[in-house]
Amino acid sequence: MPDNTVQEQHVENTEQIECMIGDLVLPVPPRRMRIKQALKIDEIEIKGRSGKLKQPIGYQDSQITIELEICNKEENGNVIEKARERFEQIQKLFRESRESLPEPKEIVSTLTDACGIRQVLIKEIEVHDNELDYISCTLHLTEFESVENQLKTQAREQEAVSEAGQRGDEAIAGDEKLNEALGNPEDDYLNSRFEQGKTDAMGEEYPGEAPGDDTD
Repeated sequence: MPDNTVQEQHVENTEQIECMIGDLVLPVPPRRMRIKQALKIDEIEIKGRSGKLKQPIGYQDSQITIELEICNKEENGNVIEKARERFEQIQKLFRESRESLPEPKEIVSTLTDACGIRQVLIKEIEVHDNELDYISCTLHLTEFESVENQLKTQAREQEAVSEAGQRGDEAIAGDEKLNEALGNPEDDYLNSRFEQGKTDAMGEEYPGEAPGDDTD
């Protein structure tokens, strides 16, 4: 049976770079941004062979992690925007109201641009209030494609899976033809083991007979 596996690539940037999600420039530069990209691989077992036939069929949606450390914003020693107020801007990106449904957001940053990621959905927000004026926040996003593009991708992947299955069938057929041309090596092996057993039992060199013949 086909077995889908993935091969992953991690891209990470620990420098302070600005990032925009939707219409919001994040209130602080990400402390760390990490992107995971994965290749889909279809694996097919071939009867009589060790190992599996591998066929790349597409890509997983990229996964993005953004770590933020949000503190009070100050000017001339005065707090002009509290950490909580700055975090609430991010919270609205994830869930604007209890009645709203999630929508894909445009994302702009040097790292996502380099990976060709244009739209994302915010899957999770982890938040930890370390102090009254300091909040740690982690965003987990997934790359988003339009429904039209998703259907096209699924069609291409199904075509690749069918192609891999056909290659597996051809490999099996090739093995069967090879066994036929060689006179079925498995049967030859069993016959040789049978004859060796008869020789050992008779205590002398035995000319050999088929496993179904009678022995007087």
